[in-house]
Parts: sequence; structure tokens; C-alpha cells
Amino acid sequence: MGKRLNRDEAVSRLRGDLSQVLGERLHSLVVYEAAAGDDHVVHALAVIEAFTPDDLARLAPAAAGWAAAGLAVPLVFGRAELVRSLDAFPLEFSQILARHEVVAGEPLLEGLSVRREDLRRACEAQARSHLVHLREGYLEAGGSPKEVAALVEGSLASLRALLVSVARLHGANPRTPDEIAAFLAEGLPASAAGLRPLVTHPAGQPLPLSEAEHVFPGYVVAIEQLARTLDRL
Repeated sequence: MGKRLNRDEAVSRLRGDLSQVLGERLHSLVVYEAAAGDDHVVHALAVIEAFTPDDLARLAPAAAGWAAAGLAVPLVFGRAELVRSLDAFPLEFSQILARHEVVAGEPLLEGLSVRREDLRRACEAQARSHLVHLREGYLEAGGSPKEVAALVEGSLASLRALLVSVARLHGANPRTPDEIAAFLAEGLPASAAGLRPLVTHPAGQPLPLSEAEHVFPGYVVAIEQLARTLDRL
């Protein structure tokens, strides 16, 4: 198993691997902060002249060791393909555009933006999907306090990612749970009561069964309100 690298070492390795295979066809490499806030994995986007099946075969041996080194498999787009993909992946690209750093090549993301309506529609779909997940999960749990607690706890990373996307739709760019909670209070006050205690719950800390039972009804109502709000924007 390969050695896990620090951020600078991981970026250097990725840049070297891509450059060795792609050469001058690698036009830009950026690293970005993932929506889930995983500080332990380096996420990257590479823009090349055009991506071919042969490139996949040549990169595969290097990619085999990326996870162990602390590297997520990078997103790879052809240069012409990049702009055409903004409306297809509005949540992902809004995150990348907001929080990225060029580490090699040209600043090709400068001047690009995601249309607000594309982002709004994607946020609404994300909220409604989250709501369906909570409803189905509760029914599958049969109301068991232990399983409901696991359902709520397991949904918190997705909840924070959803709220970061919604905040960006409103021109905000929160990074921490406290900043997300502040946005809820200021930007979405109707939904704040049901979501604030979940957003600020310490990551990795088990959710007490009694707390999960108490917050779940408000959680569902808050997501319902959020979906309706997004639909009306």
C-alpha cells in the first residue's frame, strides 16, 4: 500500500502523473474544496485537449495508487467539453468555481459561471431527493429509535452539502457548520429551526437516540419547506 501524502505532495504527484501521460495536452489542473468538506482528500479537475480511451488506459496504472496517497480520482474534461458541461453539473461546477486553485497550466475557469436557474433547479432536485431519502429511510427503519438515529446521522454530510449549494444560490459561500447555521438564520429563517441543530452537530459524534427522535419530525418539515422555497424562486 502506498504512503499517504500531505496535500502539497499529493498535488505534486497528481501533476506529475498527468503530465507524464498527457504532456502538453494538459491545459489546466486545479484543486478544489469538496462540498462535503473532506480536508483529507485532494480533489482536482484536469482540462485537456481531448480525452480518449487511450488516455484512460495509460492513466489507469498511476490511478491505482491515488486513493492510498490521499488523492481522489480527478475529474477530466476536454477543453471544448468543459463549457458545455456547466449546465449538466451545476452543483459540482458551482462548488469548483467558488473554491479552486490553479496548480498547473492556464486559468481556464476564469470568467465561467453557472446559470442561476440551472443551480436553482439542481438545488430543488437535491432537496427533494433528500426528502425522499428521509421518508423512505424512516419507513424502512420501522420507527426504531436506533435506526432513525443512524438515518439522521448518516444524512448530515449530504444535508450540509445541500445547504452550501442553496447558500451559493443566494450569493453566500459558507464553509463551516457555524457559517451554514448563520446562513440558515439569515437567509432561510423558516427552515432554520429544524435544521440548525443538525448542521452544528459535531462530525463523527454519535447522535443520541432521544435527540434523533426529537429532531426528526422537524427535520422532515424543514426539508419540505426548503423544497417549496426553491420551487418558488
